[in-house]
Amino acid sequence: MGLISNLFNYSKPGRGIDKEQQQKRRFFLFFELFFRKFWKLIQLNLLYVLFWIPPLIAGTLLTPYNATLAYLAFFLVGTFTAGPATAGAVYVLRNFATESPVFLVSDFFQQFKQNYKQSALAFFLNALALFACYASYLFYGEQLNLGFFNYVFKAMVLIMALLVAFETFHVFLMIVTVDLKLKDIFKNCFLFAILNVLRNFCSLLFAVGFLWLEYKFFPLSMFIFPFIGLTLPLFIITFNAYPVVKKYAIDPYYETQETAGEDGTIFED
Repeated sequence: MGLISNLFNYSKPGRGIDKEQQQKRRFFLFFELFFRKFWKLIQLNLLYVLFWIPPLIAGTLLTPYNATLAYLAFFLVGTFTAGPATAGAVYVLRNFATESPVFLVSDFFQQFKQNYKQSALAFFLNALALFACYASYLFYGEQLNLGFFNYVFKAMVLIMALLVAFETFHVFLMIVTVDLKLKDIFKNCFLFAILNVLRNFCSLLFAVGFLWLEYKFFPLSMFIFPFIGLTLPLFIITFNAYPVVKKYAIDPYYETQETAGEDGTIFED
């Protein structure tokens, strides 16, 4: 299944944004939705952060001994908790972004259970890919002495790390929106990473900047993190990722259905 051919087999597409809403500048639309859903974002964050506590504990306990083991423990434990929880959170945030009805707690746990395998595996593979990029960057910087080519290889690793990060911005949104095998989701998400590059950069800058501020002002940020520390960056990422998913995944599906209906192969009441 490829993005270009639009041969998708979706069974759970999300509702699109209506024409009147599309006319609004998305910058202002985001803040309108953010303030309207502010208390819901807090409620979601309080729920979502619970699933990050086990990996945080695992990583913290191993940090004094070995930073690499702490990283691996953090993401290994997070695979079984934070990964599926991210699918639940992204589903709720997608519905916030599209102004679709959503029952926060029940829909969160429904998506958690329904997409557990795919979201856990996606979390693990993305974490592993980012770790490989990190290890490669250190290797070219400390172990090899190739002169100018060291910088070339390090630049290539950074580009790959950005591509993986941008792909991650779309993968959980695709998991909760379409019914595809994970390999096809990854294939399409890497294309989305390129097609949505400007929005991806904005999402990355804000997400990294916001998390860095939380780290910089710790322990004062402890009063922010449980309430908005995770859902605010994730809402921006989901909000910016949705238009490209809608354009290249959801819209082609409906166009195919409409064409089939006109040909008489699909009948609707």
